[in-house]
Amino acid sequence: MARRLKVIHICDKFGNQGSTTHGLARSFSWWMPRFDTQRFDVKLYAVKQRDAASRAAEEMGLDIRYLGNRGANPSALISFLSMIKAEKPDILHLHGWIAANYGRIAGRMTGVPTIMNEHGVSDVYPMNQKIADMMLSRFTDTALAVSEAGALFLTDSRRVDPTKVRVLYQGIPVADFQPVHPAVVVEEKQRLGIPAENPVIGTIARMDVQKGVTYILQAIPRVLDSFPDARFLIVGDGPELPKLKAEASDLDIGGSVVFTGYRSDIPCVQSIMDVQVIASLWEAASLTVFEAMSMGRALIATKVGGLNEILQDGCQALMIPPADAQALGKAVVRILKDPELAASLRENGIATSRKYDVAHVVRNMEALYEEICAR
Repeated sequence: MARRLKVIHICDKFGNQGSTTHGLARSFSWWMPRFDTQRFDVKLYAVKQRDAASRAAEEMGLDIRYLGNRGANPSALISFLSMIKAEKPDILHLHGWIAANYGRIAGRMTGVPTIMNEHGVSDVYPMNQKIADMMLSRFTDTALAVSEAGALFLTDSRRVDPTKVRVLYQGIPVADFQPVHPAVVVEEKQRLGIPAENPVIGTIARMDVQKGVTYILQAIPRVLDSFPDARFLIVGDGPELPKLKAEASDLDIGGSVVFTGYRSDIPCVQSIMDVQVIASLWEAASLTVFEAMSMGRALIATKVGGLNEILQDGCQALMIPPADAQALGKAVVRILKDPELAASLRENGIATSRKYDVAHVVRNMEALYEEICAR
């Protein structure tokens, strides 16, 4: 029997500041059990010490080892080199700026090939990271983007040679994202204080500026003019949550909005939504879009980044400009007034979601590992 290839995933962090977890942590929880253990030995390391976000990730079933660094400092390179000496990996798969910086250096010093995985596109790209990317460009073996928009960010901003960039769209366990029983929907709506017959418009997002939740709130008065019984479900936590709650109060829409905070039972809360909104201002890709399609939600999304690549206007979603509350409100009203349109969006979304099952992602990742080792 052939020797198993050892792959070490190294991740900067498992949640953003002020939020319980983020999409990458959820992806790890889906990837790790699906690797073929006959062919691969895959482990997950955190760059830093255990924190609230990594503990939440462990509660999701992840087995995380810790390099124990306090942040980006030269001593981090020693921990990377020590781990490589102990584990003797065939590949380092790097997630996040700190992991990519020290991982590329350590990989070049030890001869271990590296994959720099870019999961986003960033409007906030600090000068020190720009300098690091310029210096480490020649140390980049392979770079992986989650969309064509992410690939463009890698080549234009992070100075990666285009010939070294691959695109691998993310995915979800489609079978896990199916609507719950109607009786459970009624029960959950009652628990949230939403009458069973009222239409629900929702979003599931990290509460920060990128996700554009403020524009959902600004659109609500426009929707209530046509559908006064509509209710709005804002799911997630993050640094902007107190400000968004205050904004809802200022707009005098508090009686129509429910802020749930962090929820792990995504299929349950999605089942309540008649319309789901993704209002991101920028986005390389979003797990939420795959979840919404698999769940058969009538979807509204902004024309940004990878969302534009995955969704077609009028097919799987109504596509609107970012930061446009008026267009968002009109799109919600249009769906609520047109059941045939809503049904078409739902059906097309379900059909499209099947292309983005996480099993396909893992098989493609494994093929990349074997290709790199064969080289």
